[in-house]
Amino acid sequence: MSVPDWAPAAQGETAVWQGQPRRRVVHVSGAVGVLFALVVLGGAYLATSTGFLQPALAAALGVPLALVAFAVPAGGAWLWRWSTRYVLTDAALYHRTGVLSLTVTELRLGKIQNTSYSQGIFGTVFGHGTVTVDTAGSEGAELTLRQLDGPKAVHQRIAEQAGKAKGDRRDGIPGSLENWTAVRAEVRRIRAAMAGE
Repeated sequence: MSVPDWAPAAQGETAVWQGQPRRRVVHVSGAVGVLFALVVLGGAYLATSTGFLQPALAAALGVPLALVAFAVPAGGAWLWRWSTRYVLTDAALYHRTGVLSLTVTELRLGKIQNTSYSQGIFGTVFGHGTVTVDTAGSEGAELTLRQLDGPKAVHQRIAEQAGKAKGDRRDGIPGSLENWTAVRAEVRRIRAAMAGE
């Protein structure tokens, strides 16, 4: 898996996972937009049926307003999904967002203190949720990955990569075998020096 061009700091790193908000965000927002458009068109029809507006004027006002009522939620969700990307490499987690201006957030895996995920009622039913990543020294969430499919798997993958970056082993003992071998050799050297005094 290659690292995208928008994350220049990640060049030379290996991408482990890439994602973005789920597609259904746009579908739901499109349905909400259709509902808003129908309300606007219903209001225009009601205005003509009561004689408040002439039919031509109601159509001239109602149709453009209905298009705006549809485009705002549907277009906004589409732009947000299109412009939001997440990349997990072997060294960092990157978040890209922005349409006219680009913002890239980088969290080094060695600084990640805690990861969690949450799913509401609909998230549990439909398999989506939010992953939150906290870093050392922060008073709150540093990065929130919203509307992800399979948030539990993403959470586990980030936690595993952060553990590897810190040198944590799966059995809970920090450090590698080489680190502990060096510690043992140093303890033996100190013990021999003290015995020779």
